[in-house]
Amino acid sequence: MRPLGTTKTKGLPRRLAAVLGTASALLGAGCGEEPPDLANGKRLYTGEGRCAQCHVLERAGSAGNLGPNLDEAFGPAIRQGLGQSTVAGVVRQQIENVRRGSAMPADLVTGQDAEDVAAYVAQAAGRPGEDPAYFEEPGGQPDPEGQLGKRVFVESGCGNCHVLADAGSLGNAGPSLNTLGPAARTYRPGRPPEDYIRESIVDPDAYLVKGFRKGVMPRDYGRRLSKPELDALVSYLKAQGG
Repeated sequence: MRPLGTTKTKGLPRRLAAVLGTASALLGAGCGEEPPDLANGKRLYTGEGRCAQCHVLERAGSAGNLGPNLDEAFGPAIRQGLGQSTVAGVVRQQIENVRRGSAMPADLVTGQDAEDVAAYVAQAAGRPGEDPAYFEEPGGQPDPEGQLGKRVFVESGCGNCHVLADAGSLGNAGPSLNTLGPAARTYRPGRPPEDYIRESIVDPDAYLVKGFRKGVMPRDYGRRLSKPELDALVSYLKAQGG
């Protein structure tokens, strides 16, 4: 997959800007009837789709250098607020409309498979970390508790203040949640990481990460969330936090 022309990384932001208008049209065209399958997208990206042979995408563990570095191509725009659906539209455009003279073969993936690859790249680009375990399983789906935990994370506005790769959030008022495991080992050595996570939710000033101020995070999540919601959120963050 060579989504942004025939050059490597030089000039990619300009090329990216040039295709965003087309991506908007694609998004409204309803190319895929089914929601994207991210596990299938990763399988195709790293396997038979052969994308990994030509592109860097850290989250997928690929380091190809024939085509553009996808983290560098999309990461800056994502950090500036470009949505995953727009990025997926850009990637899909490049998959389905290979430029003449490009090193990328046409029809590497098509139809729903192309949708899945585009969606996977959109959620992975510029977001270091590891994918959920179910991505590695054929037909893998998130567990119900994980789905609830992610929903609580999104609906409670956690992503407004925290980075979390799986949720596509880029907030910077609070510490990154991609590294909760190491943080738990630092602040609560010898204790289960879920203890640290739970206490940090219900008493956010209990462990102040260097560089962040007290009093920023609301202190009422322990009351606002039901026990099942809080349990699911803790489990979700533990699974994502390394």
